[in-house]
Amino acid sequence: MQETTPLAGSSAGAIICAVIASGASMDEALKATKDLADDCRLKGTAFRLGAVLRDILDKFLPDDIHTRSNGRVRVAVTQILWRPRGLLVDQFDSKEDLINAVITSSFIPGYLAPRPATMFRNRLCIDGGLTLFMPPTSASKTVRVCAFPASQLGLQGIGISPDCNPENRASGRELFNWALEPADDEILDRLFEFGYLDAAVWGEQNPVKDIVADNSPLVGNGSAK
Repeated sequence: MQETTPLAGSSAGAIICAVIASGASMDEALKATKDLADDCRLKGTAFRLGAVLRDILDKFLPDDIHTRSNGRVRVAVTQILWRPRGLLVDQFDSKEDLINAVITSSFIPGYLAPRPATMFRNRLCIDGGLTLFMPPTSASKTVRVCAFPASQLGLQGIGISPDCNPENRASGRELFNWALEPADDEILDRLFEFGYLDAAVWGEQNPVKDIVADNSPLVGNGSAK
């Protein structure tokens, strides 16, 4: 992936896009994920995950993350008034503005905080995955990544997912449960490795030179793999 490769995501996919744009390594991202999981295991997840996530992102992301993301990262959110519709955000005024966008994109009603929606740029919004599960890009070729088995969700056109390596994966029910309540660190390590295995299988079927030459963007949704 190049530093200019376009990125798009909704929900946890938006978090991953911000992490990639920050230039951090995936090992650093895994450590931050474990810090978040440890806090939630000790103090609970429901109604407070949003606050914990904001604190982790504020510490993890560089101060110029909004500059690095402008024009490169697309974050999907769902505006609920007067009717639900998906919005794409690709310009950010500050680090705080980008973090607000990412948290809004991940806002499961009544779960990240004890309220049914959150305010983003004077709009009532919720999780972007409800209307833009895989946010569109303007490129001719897009590598779509999903942490959940695409076949079980009835999704088409997914490139990298647990379906790439069906003999070595957690069940869809387990993944869904871990998306709401953090798994133990040992399981997080295993899921991390599964993500690389899925990508490796996909890579064998899709020559890297073709992807690099096209500078294909990445679009993702779901829990971090």
